[in-house]
Amino acid sequence: MQVRRVIVLVLAVAAATVGLSSCQTGRAGARCRTKEFGQDATNVLVCRNGRWQRSITTAQAAAFIIGVIKARQTTTTTTTTPAPAPLVVTQVATGNSDTCALRSDHTVWCWGDNSSGQLGDGSTTERHQPVRVAGLATANQIAARSSQTCALLVDGTVSCWGNNFYGELGDGTTTNRSTPVRVLGVSGATQISLGNQSACALIAGGAIRCWGYNLYGQLGNGTTTNSVAPVPVSGISSAVEIALGDTHACARLVDGSVRCWGANIHGELGNGTTTDSSTPVAVTGVTGASHLAGGTNHECAIVAGGAMRCWGRNNAGSLGDGSTADRSTAVAVSGITAAVGITAGYQHTCAVESGGALRCWGYNGDAQLGDGTTTDRLVPVAVSGVSTATQVSAGNFHTCAVLGAGSLVCWGFNSSGEVGDGTNSQRAAPFAVTIPS
Repeated sequence: MQVRRVIVLVLAVAAATVGLSSCQTGRAGARCRTKEFGQDATNVLVCRNGRWQRSITTAQAAAFIIGVIKARQTTTTTTTTPAPAPLVVTQVATGNSDTCALRSDHTVWCWGDNSSGQLGDGSTTERHQPVRVAGLATANQIAARSSQTCALLVDGTVSCWGNNFYGELGDGTTTNRSTPVRVLGVSGATQISLGNQSACALIAGGAIRCWGYNLYGQLGNGTTTNSVAPVPVSGISSAVEIALGDTHACARLVDGSVRCWGANIHGELGNGTTTDSSTPVAVTGVTGASHLAGGTNHECAIVAGGAMRCWGRNNAGSLGDGSTADRSTAVAVSGITAAVGITAGYQHTCAVESGGALRCWGYNGDAQLGDGTTTDRLVPVAVSGVSTATQVSAGNFHTCAVLGAGSLVCWGFNSSGEVGDGTNSQRAAPFAVTIPS
């Protein structure tokens, strides 16, 4: 604005009119001009030797003045701070009647049943909407089951909270915890999975360590003795993934084969028998596995090409083969050919397909299949309104999925608020859950 005013003044000087042809030496020509310059408004006049003479053009004068002003000005640099990235959900984990979500800022938020402190907020108060887990800001992965919850932290350690009757929190005690406690002796962990009152951690390099309830040999160390601290699983040194059921556990090895151990009453070890095993046994008919999921009494794997194989309990159709017969060896899930993610709950199973569609099957008495009904399904059916799923987790009677934009939806049984909609009313179709900012 100052520069503009100066330029206007210079132009006004050149355009000013007086009728004198002589002047007093030393006077500026700001207020006069002669006929000689009457038609030349582009010149500034000065008095030299008693006459008005051309000095510099207005353009030259303006350029000079602008340069002086700029030199005297203090340059101010404005730094624009980039807007922070939006906080999104990166993973969801469902327990019996509770749910937890991991956000992109590494915090964990939980809701639903809290009778054992499994929501981690320092209380045992049931929550119908998400609350933040106390003191946890570096989580990389979460797992939930029964009445316990665990988080794998960025430094490779594991923290757990909730029920601890059999030492499933791994802190060397049997005391319930309503805030996270560190699992003893676990470092370099790359994945965690929970059973019903037991837990396991996959360690970098391929070993597995488990702790908690061990009546059926689900800790995999050759005994049936409970352990309040982690013990190594026998004979496993090249695992790349673990997936626990309630009382059994399985591991995917680097070569694509699967080993399981623990309870086997329904054939959940997949080795063609119904005999329990406290050490790992090979699953029959599964090769090229790329992902595992453990349900209460059944197990599933994605195999080469995106097909699925399941085995174990099937009384409600959770194996997806169109029957209700238990299977002690793996059978193909009907119609699934492009699965990229799977989950298994109490008696239902779901798969994320390559395009983001989500399909579920099995028990549906509490609308956990998300198809708008409460009808059991022996083969997969589409979850209503979900087309961009990236991850899914099945609880006992409810299900949740992370969508492509990092949003979260849940549906099914909701007696403890596990759907996260602020009520305890059952949801037959997906409901968007809001995590506080």
